[in-house]
Amino acid sequence: MRNFLIALVALLYLILGWLFYQDHKSCCSNKPTSAVEETPVLIQKTGPLLFGYNSSAPILGDTWPAYRDSLSSLISETTSLEIIGWYCTNLNPPETEELGRLRGEEIKKLFAENLWEKINIETRGIDCSNERMDIIDISASFSQRRSTEHIKEVADRTIINFPYNSTSKLNNQEVESYLDEVASKVIQSGQSIMLTGHTDDKGSEAANLSLGRKRAEVIKQYLVSKGVAAAKITVDSKGESAPIADNTTEEGRAKNRRTELQVIQ
Repeated sequence: MRNFLIALVALLYLILGWLFYQDHKSCCSNKPTSAVEETPVLIQKTGPLLFGYNSSAPILGDTWPAYRDSLSSLISETTSLEIIGWYCTNLNPPETEELGRLRGEEIKKLFAENLWEKINIETRGIDCSNERMDIIDISASFSQRRSTEHIKEVADRTIINFPYNSTSKLNNQEVESYLDEVASKVIQSGQSIMLTGHTDDKGSEAANLSLGRKRAEVIKQYLVSKGVAAAKITVDSKGESAPIADNTTEEGRAKNRRTELQVIQ
């Protein structure tokens, strides 16, 4: 009997020892795995048109075709479409204005070629909210602008064209109606107006500087006649020094004979 009890105790000891070994192996013997290096995931915000950091290649969303068609409908005989390419100024390194222009040009190519003549490119530096370079959210903005033979809205100014050697206000109802709108706006808002006269390169520099000022003064006199305070209007002239077109062609010279109007705070 004594031998039987000894054998039974030994058997129980072996069974308990085996169970303890299995439990210890399960809970405590797992070796730590090596850390897996995470690959940055490119986060793309939603939108019809996006750009990656420091890239001029447009990323098009599913809604771009419909959005492009709605923008195309803004173009007519008397209106144009302005594309403003954005670029980030607060990143390190910052993006450049040239990149903003390239973005605008790439967007322009997405429209029908017969519309390109009525699409203008501008740029705008912005503070981008994202510090991470793997986030795509740089975009652009669009505006409908008035664009006729005599009036062309560009960015923050309006170009009013003059005939050759003329210092008289154009006898044109469209120009007068536009200036009436400007007068009403600044009288109500309290804003000011900056008028800068320009010429082509025919004649002397001194004569053109004087001619440019006379053209700006003509616009000022009209606005004052509509109720705008003279003190709210600043007049300047750049003469022939700041052409926007080629002075070797008549078409280019016609574009350079202008007064630029800016509404400012």
